[in-house]
Formats: sequence, structure tokens, C-alpha cells
Amino acid sequence: MRLDRHDSFPLIVILMFGFAIPIAWGVGFGSRQQIVRDLYDIAKYFAFVSICIASFIGWFAVRLRRREKRFLTERSEQTPSEFAVLFANDSEQRAAKPLFQRLRRMTATGRVPRLQKRDQLSGPPLFLVPGDLAEQMEELCEELDICMALDPDSKIAVYRSNTVAELVSALAHFMSSKG
Repeated sequence: MRLDRHDSFPLIVILMFGFAIPIAWGVGFGSRQQIVRDLYDIAKYFAFVSICIASFIGWFAVRLRRREKRFLTERSEQTPSEFAVLFANDSEQRAAKPLFQRLRRMTATGRVPRLQKRDQLSGPPLFLVPGDLAEQMEELCEELDICMALDPDSKIAVYRSNTVAELVSALAHFMSSKG
């Protein structure tokens, strides 16, 4: 899930009602020393929780990078032209190059391991989230000036693609219908 600038207001409201108002309510009653002590305790717990969450995120990022490096060393890195050669049809080769660039941008390091036609989109080596993939395919079709609404069957084929070959053939069908 990605947050953009339009999601910031609801997030601020949720944080305000979830954290700020209960804290202000609890701190608002008591002597000055009690309020200072409560604020100090809140700051201390917030710092502790922030450090714990940051260390978990760091651990997770390191683990993800190690996994990606392992895939890259096992399969080596691939170029767009090498990826396009996997497909025999000319329209599939034309569709494979921009798709490969889009897949490369979706990875954390911007590098894609050697893909095969049978590789799963949601499994190794790509591990793509279906919602993110659908969003990226819509953006790719906009860049290529392809209207997905004109051919609902092909649109369904793009969204239900499980392997790299299915996705490339569905995108090639869109590109060939465009002309």
C-alpha cells in the first residue's frame, strides 16, 4: 500500500483522534508536576516504540536485500533485449521491452534477475503484489496510449495473468489491436 499526498489528511485525522486527543485528555488533569511527568513518560515510550519499529524495518530491509542479491547471483541480471528474445512472436517482443522496464522499476534495487516465460508474477523471483502490478499495468498502458476499456477480455487477461508469458501475450494483444 502506498500513501500519496491525498491520503495525508485522513491519516492526520486518525492519528489525532487515536493518539493526540486521548493523551491530551489524560494529561489535562493533575498538577503541573504530574503533567510534566506524564509528558515525559509519553515521550519515553514513544521513543522506545519508534526505535523498535525502526529496527524492525531495518532488519526487514536488510533481509529483503539479501534475498534479492541471492536471486541475482543465482540467475544473473537480464537486459530488456535478452528478455524480448524469449518470445518468438514479433508483437510479443515489442511488448516485452516496455514491460521489462516497468518490472525493473517495480523492484527495490532496479535490477531484475533472469526471467523465464514460466516464472510466476507473485512468486519467485519477482514477488509482485497483484494490486501494485495492476496499477503499474494501467500506467504502462497510459504511457503506450492504449485504452484498456475498448477490449474487456484482454483487460481481464492482463489482470488475471499469473506468469510472465501470460502478461506479455496479453499486453502484446493490446499493442497489436492498437496498431
